Amino acid sequence: MIEKKGSFSLRVIVLGSGSCVPSFQRYPASYFFFPTDLKENWLIDIGEGALFRLKEAEESYKEIDRIFISHTHPDHIGALVPLLLALNYTPGFKRKKPLFIYGSEDVREYLRMNQDFAPYLKCNFPLEFISVSQDKEVKVRNSSFMTKKMKHFDPTLGYRWNIGNRIVVYGADGGFSEELIQLSEDADFLILESSYPKDKPIPGHLTTLEAGEVARKAGAKRLMLTHFYPGVAEMSEEEIKTQARSSGYEGEIILAKDLMALEI
Repeated sequence: MIEKKGSFSLRVIVLGSGSCVPSFQRYPASYFFFPTDLKENWLIDIGEGALFRLKEAEESYKEIDRIFISHTHPDHIGALVPLLLALNYTPGFKRKKPLFIYGSEDVREYLRMNQDFAPYLKCNFPLEFISVSQDKEVKVRNSSFMTKKMKHFDPTLGYRWNIGNRIVVYGADGGFSEELIQLSEDADFLILESSYPKDKPIPGHLTTLEAGEVARKAGAKRLMLTHFYPGVAEMSEEEIKTQARSSGYEGEIILAKDLMALEI
């Protein structure tokens, strides 16, 4: 499914619109970005199953240039180790270009511990880990991004990219907070979790209503709801949108589906 909006700066493919709860229809969190000016392949989180969805999308794990990781929960990082294994040991393939991984010091430690426990995971190609922290702008060639801490159970970063003439925001996991609203301000495309129905809030996550409230307060132009737990995934599309709309948000609402492709 490709939604066209004229000229675009970024192509997005949803690799995982689900949660930690196993689902054939909705894999855990992961998104493929292709910034058209940079002509690079990015992964935004890499939950388990991301490599399989990437293959279904006819994109190659061999060509991933950068990975942006929000936190170390398995439904957001679980396919990182399998990716490193595949890049090291795919027969007939020798990676030469560097792989850049962005994340918190917790993510760096996760990577270090796995490589120390299993030395065969130490990369036979250039790997550079870039530690990122709240509000610090990071340049990525002719684009940039910054992060803010999200209100989640463990240290979690939300990302805000300036790509071409578009502002793209990924809220990762986290409850309603001023930091999330600030991160999302004036976003052209806002990716927010919508984990639970509006009448069943859970600390550390957003409901359908709260996701709409963040988008409204931030003035986001397009809102994509994702990271559905079963209580939301089993609702009708109309009901999910109605709950989000009850916040007063009037922009476009998109309900993420695995392998959905969009142009931003």
